[in-house]
Amino acid sequence: IPTIKHHHKIKTYNSSAMATVKKLIVEVIDAKNLLPKDGHGTSSPYVVVDFYGQRKRTQTKIRDLNPTWNETLEFNVGGPGSGSASGPEIFGDVLELDVYHDKNYGPTRRHNHLGRVRLSSSQYNVKKGEEALMYFPLEKKYLLSWIQGEIGLKIYYSDE
Repeated sequence: IPTIKHHHKIKTYNSSAMATVKKLIVEVIDAKNLLPKDGHGTSSPYVVVDFYGQRKRTQTKIRDLNPTWNETLEFNVGGPGSGSASGPEIFGDVLELDVYHDKNYGPTRRHNHLGRVRLSSSQYNVKKGEEALMYFPLEKKYLLSWIQGEIGLKIYYSDE
């Protein structure tokens, strides 16, 4: 009687490779000369950052046209947990930051847009330890918007 041999494939995982997740670190430092949008000559700004299908936001700085956040936001770069494991790398190439006035402070009924910055990876492709504080002018989101000011950021990759 012939014997049937079963061959089982055993999956092996390199634990050290799995533990290393490349992250993009965005340090939102401050903004300068923002437009007043609350009807009382000031704004209460916060920043929303989008990268690789992930969205994070800073705290609101109440009635401050020159806010300081000093907040560090971490984003997964590709791979598991990023929401784009099967998508092309190009999807995550753009880092988008939007500054808004928080409608909870002042008589406005909506989160007024104070400006945006869109950066491609060529503008922030540095490793931890090589980062520098850089200021980027805020740009319009809508054609007829009136925008002014700039935002200070430190952006770098980390393998920790």
